[in-house]
Amino acid sequence: MNISVIVPTYNRPKALKLCLLSLAQQSLLPGEVMIADDGSTVETKHAVQDMQSMLKNSFPIRHIWQEDIGFRKPKILNETVRQTIGQYLIFIDGDCMAHRHFVRAHRDKSAPKTILSGKRVEIGKRLTEKLLEEGVVLNSMTPRLLADLRGERSYRSRKLEEGLFIKNSLIRKLAHLDHLADDAVTGCNFSLSKDLFIAINGCDEDFLDGSVEDNDLGIRVLNQGGQVGSVRKLANIYHLWHKTTWNFESEKYRFNQKIFERRIANKEPVCKNGIRQL
Repeated sequence: MNISVIVPTYNRPKALKLCLLSLAQQSLLPGEVMIADDGSTVETKHAVQDMQSMLKNSFPIRHIWQEDIGFRKPKILNETVRQTIGQYLIFIDGDCMAHRHFVRAHRDKSAPKTILSGKRVEIGKRLTEKLLEEGVVLNSMTPRLLADLRGERSYRSRKLEEGLFIKNSLIRKLAHLDHLADDAVTGCNFSLSKDLFIAINGCDEDFLDGSVEDNDLGIRVLNQGGQVGSVRKLANIYHLWHKTTWNFESEKYRFNQKIFERRIANKEPVCKNGIRQL
């Protein structure tokens, strides 16, 4: 299976470098890494060039960029998928670091008409700042991460239980780790075949911000007769802190929610404004 890892990014070049370094440490290297850039400035371009040189013996890195005229993450993801050579697509955000078996877990659990999703460890603000300053990859349950459970609550790392690596089938069954809610696709950690991505017509470019556009992918897979699968506590990722941009009262969020609710109510298997215009 030829695997393309797709890394959306926007103006976090130091974080992007750590993400790419973690992908170079994989037990199963991808065939290519595609940077889906929603309009970052020249600093990201230079960071990608540095990593292309540094990691040339690990995998090719391609940088797909579009002009910054506001949130257009679905559009740059669709364009990046158009240019992939892999039959299987794995998505990880550019401010996340991957456990060394991240790619292998997605590959091993892949199945026809299935979208897989995992969860994330949320690294605290202070530890994030230190990692970015030092250029250090954190991709496992290290003492440094565990120590970050202490201190002021608002600065601590969170959801450390999602960093546990559990492969034993009996434990996974007892803990219900192989099941996710129907709308539980996490945009920073999911995968599916390129054929399935095209069948659901990719990402919906009508969404106005980053809220429910990830969950929508899973719903359309289900409406195609497919399933949502789990790689929780197998394909682990470690998400660097950033200020939240979610606002459940905003007009953009309410607009997105209406699309999502319509998709469920009408059992829509595709979006109209996606990788193809329908």
